[in-house]
Amino acid sequence: MTEARQTLAGGLVVFFEGIDGVGKTTQLEMAAEDLRGEGWAVETTRAHGGTDIGEALRQVSLSDTPRPVESDMYISLAIHAALVQKIAEYRQQGRIVLIDRGPLSMAAYQMYGDGFDREQGWEYVARELELFAPELNIVYTAAVTVAMERARQRSKAKSDYFESKPEGYFDAARQGYLDAAARFGATVLDAEQSIQQVHAQTMEAIQAALAAKRSR
Repeated sequence: MTEARQTLAGGLVVFFEGIDGVGKTTQLEMAAEDLRGEGWAVETTRAHGGTDIGEALRQVSLSDTPRPVESDMYISLAIHAALVQKIAEYRQQGRIVLIDRGPLSMAAYQMYGDGFDREQGWEYVARELELFAPELNIVYTAAVTVAMERARQRSKAKSDYFESKPEGYFDAARQGYLDAAARFGATVLDAEQSIQQVHAQTMEAIQAALAAKRSR
């Protein structure tokens, strides 16, 4: 007999954001483990994928096929359109949903990194946040050199990705995240601390979001 998991009316959605190599995926996995250990019904997914059509579109976006910057923005929007429906189902089930990346990444990568029109881009980011309605956005920040070194240590694929673009691209993406965090009230955590320190602060932010949701 499977033990029933604790749920929350309307569920809870948390986005984990930050440039590649900053440690957001590790923090998401650690948070999921802790929350499940507390008895919560938890789902994990990623905003750049997350559904069958989303994963198919993800492969297109990761390809080296030449295309205008607008194409990647619209691919992201198409991926999100499918994911929003899936997240709505999880919310109805009262689950906590932890998502690797989210709308703020469009500001970081498509707008600041690739040069998509910022006025229009901010409108897209705001619209996507309204659709997902996350209770919490966490942005992990670290110097690009730190993120690059971590990527080299953890994954050759990540390292190759860094080496395929100029360092200035990731500096711009990092600034995009910081500007997006300020604009939309995200929680910013210093990812240059130890993994355990960052994890403790991550859980503190999630527990605060849970407490706020329960008090409504």
